[in-house]
Amino acid sequence: MDNILSFKIDNLEFEIRNLFNLYNDLTIKDIKKYLDRDKKFYSIKEIEYVVNILSVDYGIIIRDDFWKKDAVYHYVINKYYWDSAFSKHYYSFTVDDIDNKKILLISDTHIGNLQFENYSMLHNIYDYALKKGVDKCFHLGDIFSRIDYDKDYIKKFENQLALFSKYYPDCSEIKTYSLIGNHDEYFNGFLTYEKMMNIPIKYDLRQLSRYVSNFYVIPRTAWNIDFSNVKMHLSHKLYLNWMIRDKKLNVLEEINDNDFFDKMDYNLLISGHLHKGFIYNYVSDNQDHLFLGVPSTTKLNQNGVVAYIISLNYDDLGNVSDIDVTLLLSNSNNKIYEDETFNFNFQGKNKSLKRSF
Repeated sequence: MDNILSFKIDNLEFEIRNLFNLYNDLTIKDIKKYLDRDKKFYSIKEIEYVVNILSVDYGIIIRDDFWKKDAVYHYVINKYYWDSAFSKHYYSFTVDDIDNKKILLISDTHIGNLQFENYSMLHNIYDYALKKGVDKCFHLGDIFSRIDYDKDYIKKFENQLALFSKYYPDCSEIKTYSLIGNHDEYFNGFLTYEKMMNIPIKYDLRQLSRYVSNFYVIPRTAWNIDFSNVKMHLSHKLYLNWMIRDKKLNVLEEINDNDFFDKMDYNLLISGHLHKGFIYNYVSDNQDHLFLGVPSTTKLNQNGVVAYIISLNYDDLGNVSDIDVTLLLSNSNNKIYEDETFNFNFQGKNKSLKRSF
């Protein structure tokens, strides 16, 4: 970073810190408005860059996302939390409206693995989803393929970041939220060198939004979202309790043998990791639940199912009545097309459904 740019970023950081002391809860647009009012003119990109520094590198602000509204950042007042799991692993998502919703589901893109990665197909999936009215994508983890610790690991790591920066779809209309997969965990905490800041850092995958502006990493392997009456559980591997990580689904056949589906509070469970797509409904406590396994969105599944579009449909009372799961396939030319659509009713009985792809 040259001296002039470094000085400008330092000044902007000072200004934004002062704004958080005054207002605490701010969006990017709020920050821009207040700075412009005081005739301190910075671009949105510069503001986003400094907010990322304050959120990821320093841990003094945390981010709340909303389905319709802009993300809100909150100042973490207690210094004890700045370098703790609270600030580093915090991420909330609020469903703030009752309109029907469409979500793209992808997983296991394994960037850095030449046998797996397929950027052309990935771009085509985003383009197809956009035409279908999708504005959110959930990535179930394993963004990257793991790299082993050796004398060249930093170089390999930086090469994979460069691939992500250059080739991952930066779609302004679709926000992507990604969990951390077991391969991604090799990246989190790598000691590397931040060239822009000129300091050694431990890499935090939340910094990926610096390279692809609408890509946000949820710094956990599992995440919950409530859609009105429907509770959704997202995970890379199916850890139903992240504190008991040995209790997980390793292969699809274990569904019938594992008792951790009993007494579950989730209506909709979605996971990646197994690289196969499957849809399975089961009954627990006389209530139907739906389990979606998201396929690997790579060459591995070319000429087969590579992603889903799910549609959450609301009734007149503001409750989710049912969900449509549409399979997206890719052919040898990376063209994306629809296959079957499955419907699941959250307010009634469903026929037994066990399908793998």
